[in-house]
Amino acid sequence: MNTRRLLKVTTAAAAAAAALALGSPAAVASPAAAQAGPPAATATPASPAPPASPASPASPASAAATSVYIWATNVNVRYDGADADCVHYPSRGSCVKIVATVSRTRAEGMCQHPGEEIVDSGYRNRWWTLLRLPDGTIGWVNNIYIQGGEKIAGVPDCGW
Repeated sequence: MNTRRLLKVTTAAAAAAAALALGSPAAVASPAAAQAGPPAATATPASPAPPASPASPASPASAAATSVYIWATNVNVRYDGADADCVHYPSRGSCVKIVATVSRTRAEGMCQHPGEEIVDSGYRNRWWTLLRLPDGTIGWVNNIYIQGGEKIAGVPDCGW
């Protein structure tokens, strides 16, 4: 593999993660009031997505965040910005730090990226969304626990 390309990708991802960790004002959108109740049963991991604000597929730090609803209870939010594996491949193994545990709440979906496939209650999903919680905490949550399906409409793919 071309080490120059690897260095460029790693540097860009680290810069994007640092911008998220520092909290770019352009990336902040106020969350709407939390909804009550679990999603309706569907063939996808969650029910239809709530109305989304427009977001460009540019870097997460410059894109407008989309409000998402975490419908499940006691969901671990994972993040370790110092671990490149956590930034590039969200999983329980690479993102061992649990930075928050949330239940039935809204957060800002910064971007989504494929990672470890999670299987829960008969559903499976390999997509994870990088969230900013109302208190400013940033971390990954598997899309199984976010209302909207395998990929969340309005949340851009991460640029790395």
